[in-house]
Amino acid sequence: MKVLSIHPGHNSTIALAESGMILGILSQEKCDNVKNSAAFPLDAINYLLKEFSWQISDIDEVVIAGHEVYPARAYDYLYDAKNKIENSSNVVGAIKKIRDGNLGRLFPKAFGMLQKYRADELIKEGSVELKEQLKNIGLANKKITHVEHHECHAYSAYYSFVASDSNEPALIFTMDGSGDELCATVSIVNENGKIERLATTPATASLGGIYSNTTRFLGMKILEHEYKVMGLAAYAKDQYMLDTYERIFKSTIWLSEKDPLVFESKIESSKFYDYLAGCAVGERFDNMAGALQYLTEELVVQWIKNAIQKTWINRVFTGGGVFMNVKLNRRIQEMEEVKQAFFMPSCGDESNPIGAIYSHAVSNNFPTKPLDNLYLGVSYTDDDIEKFLIDNKIAETYVVTKYEDIDDKVSELLSEQQIVARFAKRCEWGARSLGNRAILAHPSHMESFYTVNDYIKCRDFWMPFAPSMLDTAAPKYLKGYQPEKCKAPHMITAYAASELAVQQLRAALHQGDHTLRPQVVEQKANPDYYRLIQLFEAKTGVGSVLNTSFNLHGYPLVATPEQAIMTLENSGLKYLALGSFLITKK
Repeated sequence: MKVLSIHPGHNSTIALAESGMILGILSQEKCDNVKNSAAFPLDAINYLLKEFSWQISDIDEVVIAGHEVYPARAYDYLYDAKNKIENSSNVVGAIKKIRDGNLGRLFPKAFGMLQKYRADELIKEGSVELKEQLKNIGLANKKITHVEHHECHAYSAYYSFVASDSNEPALIFTMDGSGDELCATVSIVNENGKIERLATTPATASLGGIYSNTTRFLGMKILEHEYKVMGLAAYAKDQYMLDTYERIFKSTIWLSEKDPLVFESKIESSKFYDYLAGCAVGERFDNMAGALQYLTEELVVQWIKNAIQKTWINRVFTGGGVFMNVKLNRRIQEMEEVKQAFFMPSCGDESNPIGAIYSHAVSNNFPTKPLDNLYLGVSYTDDDIEKFLIDNKIAETYVVTKYEDIDDKVSELLSEQQIVARFAKRCEWGARSLGNRAILAHPSHMESFYTVNDYIKCRDFWMPFAPSMLDTAAPKYLKGYQPEKCKAPHMITAYAASELAVQQLRAALHQGDHTLRPQVVEQKANPDYYRLIQLFEAKTGVGSVLNTSFNLHGYPLVATPEQAIMTLENSGLKYLALGSFLITKK
């Protein structure tokens, strides 16, 4: 059974699987180079079909992540419209005004309406558009199955780590802004391996929605810059942050007394921007960020405690975009009540094609297998790269040198405090660089931080970089590191830095609170990258490198050689390791 799974919409993503085994995952943004692209993922489908030598006719079934499908133009207007709509009775009317030239900014009011607008013209239009797209590529006659949004989050959170024949009980938490009218769920995996939902929270009481609307209030992009708010939160002073929390955030959302696994709120989350506009103008930005982060951590930790107390299950799995918050995940993994914690990597909606496949497999009695690693995108051999270099006459613009051992050369350059972009083999799926599409630097020197931040990535000054470290080095760099309780291979949780880490990984930790968001690299996951860090350690005594995603600010992680060269040309990068070829600016 060959299955194509599609998440249409924000950051549209696809996955291919065969009889329950996930083979590849790719987001459209890595093909069209548009951050969080909402376009129908035709390019991603074509790339992955080519990767596995499949034809469209080989696909037996299509699985769609989610019941609610919006037309692509809704997302286009959502992100690109310039002015604010003051009076629109519904989303369709708002979009019509934009389309007809009476331009309006779709945030925050129209976004709130989009969240509430269910099962009417917009949904119908999205469904028709999706069917037309599938028809255009020859899939109209295939069986099409929809899997509910938070079911996708739950199945990806659990089965990405656990095989289908496991029978150890588990708790699964999902939380995001909204999806199929929900924003949070609690489920258990019983002794028979079946997922049973215990509680649901409607999208109107969305903690994720509050986080996103506060992000918007602080002048940043909703559904994209929430991580910047998290990074900023560490700079708030506790006494002032707590005052802001008490006055503005504390009374807005809580856990129900009737059912402590369900959230309730006095303000519909889609209207939270308007609430802040009425009571938070003039508040310091760092206090707002800190208070929001505090609210999120306190509520989610209590939510998980309540579920453990109710079920007596202490193995915790999480999915959904709220759990991209690494500071929150740190709090969870440090809970005494939690025996083991598993955080779905890149757990936004781009993970839902994974969950849809696992749900489909379980319902069809196919055995499933956890994800061994996340290098699941498109790959390029040295022959592919050499042809690209010749066809595009790259040697006329850059110095091109082929190395028998490119990773040794990269480790040498890093030891000399050079910045090197690394493009190797198969690209990683998700929002984080895991070494194959990475910008690497020496982590001990703050010059690395400033060079990468100011001349290459052009990011906000308060945002930290992250370290890729050998599994053998992790215990000496990460305080409280307990891999038996929680592993850290995907930059999805945080730790306090040890004194040695503060010395050796200064450029790769959060400058405000000295925490680290590590990728603990195991040899079996990525042997070449592991060896590169080993070579760097042999030269410097440091068992880690600074790793940030290989992209320009505002662009997605690169996937193709064309994107890699574009990034080199338009940044302060000097070196690019493209397969076995070192590309150097003259």
